[in-house]
Parts: sequence; C-alpha cells; structure tokens
Amino acid sequence: MLSTIVLCEDERRLFPQNRDPAEAIVRTLAALVAVNVAGLLRDVTIAGGLDHGLESIADHAGCQYSEAEREEDWLDQALQAARGPNLFLIRSGFAPEAGFIDEAGDFLALGGDGRTGTAALRAVPESFIERLFPARAPLAGFIAPRAMCLKAPRGSFSALARFIRPAKTLRTCARRTL
Repeated sequence: MLSTIVLCEDERRLFPQNRDPAEAIVRTLAALVAVNVAGLLRDVTIAGGLDHGLESIADHAGCQYSEAEREEDWLDQALQAARGPNLFLIRSGFAPEAGFIDEAGDFLALGGDGRTGTAALRAVPESFIERLFPARAPLAGFIAPRAMCLKAPRGSFSALARFIRPAKTLRTCARRTL
C-alpha cells in the first residue's frame, strides 16, 4: 500500500491565472478515489503553502494536510507524516490515467523493479517533442520507498526527484486536470 502525498506547488506557474489552485488539488484527490477503492492507498496527505486553504480541503476529503511557508518545510512535514513504507508523490493538477491501479499494484507486488523500488509517473506528452521523446514529458509524480525519501536533502519536489532518480518509468501517464 502507498502513502500518498499530493503536492500543491505554486500553481501560478503551472496553470492559467483564472484557475483556482484549490480546484487542482480537488481534481487530483477525486482521481485518487478509484485508487483508494482498489486498496492501493494507505493514507493521503495534501501538502502546500499557507495560502492554499488546505485545512478546509483536507477536512472535506478526510485526509491529512501539511502547510508551511517554504516548500522544503511542507514537503519535509508531509514525508515525516506518511505512515507507509512506500510513498506515491503526485503534483496537484494531475490525475493518473486508467491502468495506473494495475501497473502500480503489480510494481509493488513484485517488490519494485528489483533495484531501488522507484518508478516515475510522467505527464501525458503534450508537445511534438514530448510525443517523440516521452521521457521529456514533465514528471507528474513518482513511487519511492519512504526511507529513501527521508534520506534526501531537504528541498523542492524537483530536488527530491533528482535525488530519487526513479529507475523505472511507468507506462501509464498522468493527464492534466485543468
């Protein structure tokens, strides 16, 4: 089972100005309902800045939340709060496509990839270059052992992903929800 952390990064650089950042969080959480029903999720934490109103969203969704002024602080708090041995970190505004449940379940059942137990979830390729080279699509999330994430130097989601360096890329992608 996976402890899931939905990362509420600075959506202003990811989404149009007329979109509410809370909507990106809610849409990602809604997409995780099927993953939870399938028994793949252990617990969910939403983590982000103080100005995202996470307490209200977490209360309605029945999950934990972690807030802090700096990204490195809220990310560290969320990693510490996770209860399971394996983590699934996903950026708000993305939703795993159909097939993720089976692929992630098989990945966990087989003990990861046999090397590090890490896997990347890429965004659906949108540009011509990303379609030619799917590895160029943005990283929407990843699966990694909690112990490995806790050993990483404190920093942003990008810094954590560079430290983890997922050994496998899942065939399933994540689509933008906004």
